[in-house]
Amino acid sequence: MNSLIKKSEACRITAIVLTYNEKEYIRECLESIKWCDDIWIVDSGSTDGTVDICKEYTKNIIVRPFKNFAEQKNWAIINLPIHTEWIIFVDSDERVSPELREEIIRTLAERPAVDGFHIPFKQFFWGKCLIHGGAWPNYVLRLFRKGKGYYLDHEVHEPLILIGKAGFLKNPIIHIARSSLHEAIAKLNLYTSFEAIRMYRKKEGLYPVLPSDSNLKKTLKKIFDRVPFKPLAKFLWDFIILQGFRDGYIGFVWAALQSFYVFSAYFKLWELKEGITTVEQLQSYVENYTKKEEMFFLEKQ
Repeated sequence: MNSLIKKSEACRITAIVLTYNEKEYIRECLESIKWCDDIWIVDSGSTDGTVDICKEYTKNIIVRPFKNFAEQKNWAIINLPIHTEWIIFVDSDERVSPELREEIIRTLAERPAVDGFHIPFKQFFWGKCLIHGGAWPNYVLRLFRKGKGYYLDHEVHEPLILIGKAGFLKNPIIHIARSSLHEAIAKLNLYTSFEAIRMYRKKEGLYPVLPSDSNLKKTLKKIFDRVPFKPLAKFLWDFIILQGFRDGYIGFVWAALQSFYVFSAYFKLWELKEGITTVEQLQSYVENYTKKEEMFFLEKQ
């Protein structure tokens, strides 16, 4: 490690990674977190060699059926034998940048008077780093003290609820977009099914107000709930107001997919309300999704 800070001076940290058929992404992810004191893998039954790669980095591997992201993460927080003071969740298609690694080690060594940290995300979308359109810095709460955080019961895009004060880190986690439109659309289809089920059951919008939201963010979410033509509003917000057009053609694709995400989630919600489909049918799709993706990955090998 190219740092003057010795790892032994830092507070101990455990990284947790959820996996399912992530052969193309997982090695770089694990390379970026191998400095952590412990790494835990919670796999959902991968068949593409993901687990074999994980075994090169850690013996701490649990295979567990997948229900939804919040449930899987909360299970990990409660049930894994974590012996460190700090926990960080990293997705398979994410990498902890060297600069963030150094910042985490340095910050935790100073025994901060907070219980968690918001980390900025840098989006790489088909090889291009997105700077505009709401893609940067997009702070997410990922690093927290053991016993001080849990995930809200959202099936996807689950927010971490911190019991205590939060700070902010400056250096990013790198998020790598899916390698093909097929994978991006498949992921979007899965996630919007989760979103529709949540909105239908809890009678809330796509972007529910959270306790950790700033007053401005709370206001914007409330306005969005009342806006007609939500997909168009989302596209104009990301591409025009947040200047996604400055990222060029990829900025347009990013904004278009964000808009389609909104359209898909609300159209599926409408189908549920009209009785065209049922929660059980959407849940069945979610359960069968992993089987379909398994076939896709096997065909690629």
